[in-house]
Amino acid sequence: MQKVTLAILAGGKSSRLGGIDKALITVDGIPLLSRIYNTFRADVSEVIVISNSSKTYPVDAPSFPDIIPNCGPLGGIHSALTNAANNLIFIVSVDMPFASKEIFLQLLNVYTQTNAEVVIPKHGDFLEPLFGFYSKTLVSRINTILSDRQGHPITELLSQSNTKYLELPDDFQTRMWFYNINTHEDLKALEL
Repeated sequence: MQKVTLAILAGGKSSRLGGIDKALITVDGIPLLSRIYNTFRADVSEVIVISNSSKTYPVDAPSFPDIIPNCGPLGGIHSALTNAANNLIFIVSVDMPFASKEIFLQLLNVYTQTNAEVVIPKHGDFLEPLFGFYSKTLVSRINTILSDRQGHPITELLSQSNTKYLELPDDFQTRMWFYNINTHEDLKALEL
């Protein structure tokens, strides 16, 4: 099996949550970071955390800051690809409490069957670029995109890369897999 690095993006500013560290928010009593780690740890050969926080996290994984600061999620992906030991990196945003191992395996299958540089899920009109496989070969392309030190949408990288999509039904189950916590309302909705 191909060696995979799990890179958990935990470095967002979390401005809509008042600066709360999303990685440490608990769902069903388990911190979000630990939920992601526990879901995928057995299927990868390395785990790294991308975070600009100096906090110590409750997982056995090194933490790396953004190399090009203040460039949003694409900056986090850049740091993940640069710091990963493997050529294949599985990017997951820390704020997805119901991330699916089944979808991970389907994405990995698409990646190994094709010559893709990026494989991400798509459901309806929604792309899920913060739950997908990225090749380390993209580092120089991201360097070029971020050379102006501005934030750029991940779609800019996707459009310049050999990107494959795992088409999923746009139903309740799929939306739950990619449910992410950005606001206090998102967090409160989980308590219902």
